[in-house]
Formats: sequence, C-alpha cells, structure tokens
Amino acid sequence: MEPNSRDLESLWEFIHLITDKTRPDAATENAVAFIAESLNLGRLIGELQTKPTPINPNGYYEKTVFYTSDDGFTKENACSITYDVKEPGAVKLTAYSKPGSPIVNERQMVAVMELVNLAAESHFMVEKADRQSMTQFLTGLPNAGGYMREVSKKYQNRIADHYDAYYFNLIGFGLINKQYGQKQGDEIIKRYATFLRTSIEEDEIIGHLGGDNFVALIKQGENSQKFQKLIRSVDTYAERGKERIPITINAVAGMMTVEAMTPAEQIISGPAVACSFAKRTMNPLVVLDEELNDRINRRKVIEQEFEKALQNNEFTVFYQPKVNAYTGELIGAEALCRWFENGRMVPPGEFIPVLEDTYRIKHLDLAMIRLVCQDIAEWEKEGKVVPISVNVSRHDLLDKQLFEKIDAIIREYGISRDHIVIEITETSSDQERSLMMAFLSQLKESGIKSSIDDFGSGYSSLSVLREFPVNEIKLDRSFINKSLNKKDEIIIQSIIEMATKLDIDIIQEGVEVEQQKDFITQLGCFRIQGFLYSKPLPKVEYDKWVKAGKNPEL
Repeated sequence: MEPNSRDLESLWEFIHLITDKTRPDAATENAVAFIAESLNLGRLIGELQTKPTPINPNGYYEKTVFYTSDDGFTKENACSITYDVKEPGAVKLTAYSKPGSPIVNERQMVAVMELVNLAAESHFMVEKADRQSMTQFLTGLPNAGGYMREVSKKYQNRIADHYDAYYFNLIGFGLINKQYGQKQGDEIIKRYATFLRTSIEEDEIIGHLGGDNFVALIKQGENSQKFQKLIRSVDTYAERGKERIPITINAVAGMMTVEAMTPAEQIISGPAVACSFAKRTMNPLVVLDEELNDRINRRKVIEQEFEKALQNNEFTVFYQPKVNAYTGELIGAEALCRWFENGRMVPPGEFIPVLEDTYRIKHLDLAMIRLVCQDIAEWEKEGKVVPISVNVSRHDLLDKQLFEKIDAIIREYGISRDHIVIEITETSSDQERSLMMAFLSQLKESGIKSSIDDFGSGYSSLSVLREFPVNEIKLDRSFINKSLNKKDEIIIQSIIEMATKLDIDIIQEGVEVEQQKDFITQLGCFRIQGFLYSKPLPKVEYDKWVKAGKNPEL
C-alpha cells in the first residue's frame, strides 16, 4: 500500500524534528513528543552516566526529562532499557505509560531508544565539536574560550566577585622537556593538570592556555591562600623506562581579586600582567592592585611614547667617570641613557625594563651609540679622549645584523676603535651565551673592545674568562655591598689575578664609600667607578673632567 500525502507529510515533519541542527539539544524532546500519543507514553526520562576520567574522577551524571504528557503518567507502569553511548558510559531510558494505559513494552522501548539515539547523534556531533573547541587537547582542561565561558556563568549568576583570578606559568619547564623529551614532557603536564583539577572544589575552575601557561578561578579567602601554596610546589614524576624519577614543578603567578565591577575581559589579562611582573621581579606571586595598575598604565604610556621621544631627541647621554684609585686619573667613562620627558627625567628603572620586554631596547641602544660616537669624534678633534663604554642589551643579540649596524655607525663618525667599548651583561642562558660569543668574536676581529658588565652575578663567571674574547670585566657591586668572609676574599682576589694574567682589565662598579675602595684595591683592583668619585654627569659637566684629566674640583 502506497503512503498517502498525509503520511508523507507526517514522516517529513518527524525527520525534520529529529535532525534539527538549529536546536540539537531540543531535537530529542520534540521528536519524542511527536510519537508519544501513539505509544500512550506518559513520561520518558534519560540518565547519562560516564565513567571516571583523570580530569573528572567522579565521572559525569545528568538526568533529563524528555517528555511528560498533560494527562500525567503511572509510576507502576514503567519499562527501562540501558545502552552504551559513544563516549565511555551508558544511557538508561525509563518510560512510564499514561494512566489507564498498558505498560510500554520492550519492543516499543527499543524503538524509542533508536529514536533517542538518532536524535542524539546530531546533538552529540554539535556538542562534541563545541567541547573540542573549548578544550585544551592535551590536558582536557578548558582552553581560553572554555575558561571564559565558565567564568561568564559566574557573572550571570552574580557570584564572580566571590573569586580570585590567577594566571600562572611553570618555572623552567623547557628544561624538563629538554631533559626528558617532548613526549614525556606532555605526560608530565597531563599529570600536573590532573593534580590541579582534583585539588580544587567543583565550582572552581582550572584552565590550560597551552604550553606551560595556566589560569584559575578560585574562591577568595582560605581556598585562595591554599591554592597559592599549592602551585608553588607540585610533586610529580617523569618516567624513564620503568623508572619513576621525582620532579617538583614550581610556578610563578599573578593574582587579581575579582570585584563586581571587574570587566570579564580582565579575568585573564589582569593576572597575566601581574604574572609577567612577577617573572621580571623574580617573585613567586604578584597581586594586581592599584599601585601595580598605575605602573602598568605607565608602561603603556612608555610603549606608546617611545618612538616619538626617540624622534624628538628626548634621550641624551650622561657620562660616569672611571678613575684610577691610586692616581685619581680619569681612565674612561660609562655612557648612561637619560630620558627627559617634558623637562622631567624619567628614571631608567622605569623605561629600560619596558623597552627590554618589548624588544625595542635595540633602537635605543643604537641611538646611544650614535650619540657617543658623535661626542668621541668631538673629543678626538680636541686631542683629549678616554675610552667610553656603551651598554648593549642581551636582547639586542637576537638581531643578526647587530655588529654590522654598530660597525657602520663607528665608520660613519670615523672614530678610533680604541675609544669605544661595547658593554654587555653576563648571562647564564645557553642560547644567549652562544649569541654573545659570536657577537664578541666579531667585535674582537674588527678591533672594537668589549666589556662584561655585572661580572660575578651569573653562574659561570670563570668560564667567561676562559671562553669569551673580552677586554674588560666589571665586577658586580655585590662583591663590595655585603659582609664578606675570608673565603669570599680569596675567590675575588683569584678572579682579579686570573683576569690580570689574561690581560683583561678589571673595573669595580658601584663604589660609594672609602671602605669599599680600600677593600677592592687591597685585592688588586684599582680601576673604580661609582658615586665615591662622581655620579653620572651631563656632557657639559663631564667635559670638565676630560679637560682636567681628573676630577676638576680637586
């Protein structure tokens, strides 16, 4: 018998309902309602129970009422059937008949089950795609989008201000990857994520932004304090064959207390800025407060105004003399950058870190070298000149053309290469040491002198003497700023003696009082720089030193 137009219309309506992708979450309910009358269905309930996972140790349970008849239902007339779903777990369907109607039999339940399964396919695919787009693939934690979706629910329920927002970065995780390999590093990250998720309460959130960057929304008060202690030190392990090697993972974090008026978009960006500041200042935790906000806003102003300030020649050079402690003779100077913004001097500690973080410091360093070469050319014409050291940031080493740019400026002004010293800070980073070695070698081959600043602040200073082709080292001020025992004195004296035998000049920086000068000269270092002799001077004042060959006031 051929179906009539009404049957076809009903079939088409049923198919439309069951495959409705515009409302996949409602497809099952609508489709069940369409056939409920013919089955004398009073109510249909679905229960989803997934198995435990590392991220969700209790599994997931959800109960859904797919349909309830206006005529009610009879609890005594019920039939249940359970079937596996695509993800680990099972769905249990329970059907109740209408009052006075026969019980829904198993054959009908199988038909209903297939109906629910078919309708759920559409819902499952949409939900899975949505879940994947909101989940970090490695750890199963919410990614940035998933995290913010969960955060938005707190705003909708007006409870966001009950929480503290965190952004934290794992310390030295790159070394773990290097030591154990990427695959094992991924497993360690997964174990770390699982530990965090199982260590917080159900209504708190942990997110993984990728790599070694995480975020969290934790209840204020005791929970937040416990979480701060938690992420400072998490014990886990790496596997090498059958061996488990203990590993402790530490994190540096930024935290922001969420308030009712806190914009949702600041939930990640606010703590992220505090975390960045924590890394720069080597603090395990920095809280975003009003003072830090002011500093952040100031950083933004510096970033925005830097290029204009450079074009307007707002940066100038001050010179701090270097003196022979035995004779008082001027033997050199260090060129230091000063920024005058609308007549106000901006402290170097305020703008130098910003320019280094944004990798704009190279532009300033090259501008300073140009100004120094210009001044050296002037002193050379007068026949009175001592070597001037100019600072170059370690970040500048990333520019493969750095040496060529410096060399071009020196050639442009035609100054003697004996009169300029390129000064760079000691580093313990393998990558930076490699770049520094190549850069220093280029300087030496071209006849340009070099100096290592803050010598002794790194972890491998003696290897600097052995490996790096330098002309000068500047002893870190920590050598004279603390109480030293006899062992310390022997080490410092050994460094001075070794450098002297290697024909490397030694300068002690940061000398402020006579006792410091006496201490370091007794150990064999007589080249001194510091406030004891002079603060950094504008060129017009430093010119007096150049003409006199010493402190003009003596």
